Amino acid sequence: MTRPIIPRELAARQLAVTPKALVRYEKLGLVQVVHDGNVEGYEPSQVRRLWTIMSFQRDLGINLAGVEVILSLCDRMTELHHHLGDLASEIREILEARSEAEDSTHSPHSRSQTHD
Repeated sequence: MTRPIIPRELAARQLAVTPKALVRYEKLGLVQVVHDGNVEGYEPSQVRRLWTIMSFQRDLGINLAGVEVILSLCDRMTELHHHLGDLASEIREILEARSEAEDSTHSPHSRSQTHD
């Protein structure tokens, strides 16, 4: 199954910018272009990222340097969020294993009985 690609020209039209502006964002590393045969374009997640860039610039008046910093911070926060999720899963597994081990040592069959 091939992933959906939105051609650069279509993305530019939808965002009301020139394809040249999108190429500039690619060169700056703000978005990643994908190739499918002779078509260059973007995955849907990258089109959403382009929309975010355009919103920051047009609606909020943030210059491109500011947009780069914001996107970098957002990317880092996403990485940290995933890392925290992984750590939470590890802790959950450790606690479950510990609970199972405690349950098995406290079961009536494993206890030695002492008589007075």
